[in-house]
Amino acid sequence: MDLWPSLQSFLQSVRAGSFSAAARDAGTTPSAFSKKVARLEAHLGVRLLLRGAKGLELTPEGQELFQRVDRAFEDVEDACMQVTRATEPRGLVRVSAAMDTGRDWLIPRIARFARAHPHVALEVSLSDRFVDLLAERFDVALRVGEFDDGRLMRRRLGRMRRCFCASPAYLRARGVPRRHEELAGHVKLAYLRGTQRDPWELPSGGRIHPEGPFASDNNAGLLQLVRAGLGVAWLPELTIAEDVQRGTLKVLVEHPPDPGMPISLAFPQGRLLAPRVRAFLDFFAEEARTSLHPSSPAAPSPRERR
Repeated sequence: MDLWPSLQSFLQSVRAGSFSAAARDAGTTPSAFSKKVARLEAHLGVRLLLRGAKGLELTPEGQELFQRVDRAFEDVEDACMQVTRATEPRGLVRVSAAMDTGRDWLIPRIARFARAHPHVALEVSLSDRFVDLLAERFDVALRVGEFDDGRLMRRRLGRMRRCFCASPAYLRARGVPRRHEELAGHVKLAYLRGTQRDPWELPSGGRIHPEGPFASDNNAGLLQLVRAGLGVAWLPELTIAEDVQRGTLKVLVEHPPDPGMPISLAFPQGRLLAPRVRAFLDFFAEEARTSLHPSSPAAPSPRERR
């Protein structure tokens, strides 16, 4: 015998005070409740309820069963509510991001994320080294550039463009380049990748090798150098956005624009995403719509997830 429907009818009848009242609450007939309770009594071999002048009355056995089953149903309802609450975004999300992109784009948006999801905690690791998400137990990585890792899914956010910039003081002293080719005659601040300096990629397909006296392996360092008027730098728009808005840096020869590098959120594939991770992905994908250049319309690979 399936005891749950009969036990539930028994509880509802006792709480309502009569089969008729219980039936009205449940939208069924009094006989349906009466029959289920009768089957329960037959199964247990004891009388549970008596019909009195004031409605249903519990026998001693019925009283004991009611108290025990009532607590049991409360525990079941509480367990169901706990599971339901567990599907709401809550808990810790561990995030890895490249130093510059994390500092300039991710970190400034965390306060808004916290207001939208107050029960989700974030641990953000900013590093330019390669991070193995699975080995280091990260939930999400903010990646710049293409990557091919069969263990990961990706959600494309947009593209990060770079532009040539200089301080107003430098431009007054050295002149304003009108074409990309004129950059060759300026002091060039280089980005160091190990012991090598990144070449400047021109929209025409050409390259300029920045061999100036100053270089840094960090965009924040280059930003300080270009602010100080020491030369021209090729920096991400995200890095210089506030300076351009304030007028402390000028963007040079904007057209045609740099196509930029793709920015994606990467996460381990083959897992059912926890609500907290899904909340992070959805929030920052929406943020990207208004703050990053859109991705190119190329078809996604089979492992990409938009």
